[in-house]
Amino acid sequence: MNKVLLISEDTLKTYTAINENVQSDELRFCILQAQDIFLQETLGTNLYDYMLNLVDTNDINSPGYVNYKNLLDRYIQPMLITYSYYLGMTNFYVKWVSVGLVQNRSEQGSNIDHKTFQYLKTDAKQQAEFNDNLLRRHLIFRSGLYPEYNNGNLNDGQLPPIPATPFQSSITIPTSAYSWGRGWRTGNCGNAMGPLCAGSPFPTWYGHTTNS
Repeated sequence: MNKVLLISEDTLKTYTAINENVQSDELRFCILQAQDIFLQETLGTNLYDYMLNLVDTNDINSPGYVNYKNLLDRYIQPMLITYSYYLGMTNFYVKWVSVGLVQNRSEQGSNIDHKTFQYLKTDAKQQAEFNDNLLRRHLIFRSGLYPEYNNGNLNDGQLPPIPATPFQSSITIPTSAYSWGRGWRTGNCGNAMGPLCAGSPFPTWYGHTTNS
């Protein structure tokens, strides 16, 4: 099992509502979950393993890996912070003990009801998905900086990177017809944002070289 953490437990406490008195070993599992499940899906196994190795050997801080250092600091870590917090909410809401699952209780505060918990959980997930979307968008635009992103042997059980956005907002991008001006533009015609890519969740401007 992977034991390399791309964010520290202290970093997770600093940038979330997690209290300082929470034990680090309680948070380590959440971080590893976020890395192995969500980050690996976004990066693909090949780039994911490469990043873990760079951090493990500390090569990530060498001048020759400045692009990977930027990827880690600006995109991967914010995503992991929010996903780890999202996963941790469930882990801290209940505990698995010898008699079964029990809800945590504290003398310093009162328990929240399940409806409030669901609201907070949904809010945390949306923040995590937004940061995940920023990471995926960067990889689409700058995939040439990371050769491992498009390489890998899927026959070895590796996961391919998934570029489609995980963030589902209330705004829908049209795929076949779009009302603009006085009439409908359908089929392969464009809309106000430019023609849409066939079978892609992104319009053509999304990956244009002028975007950064």
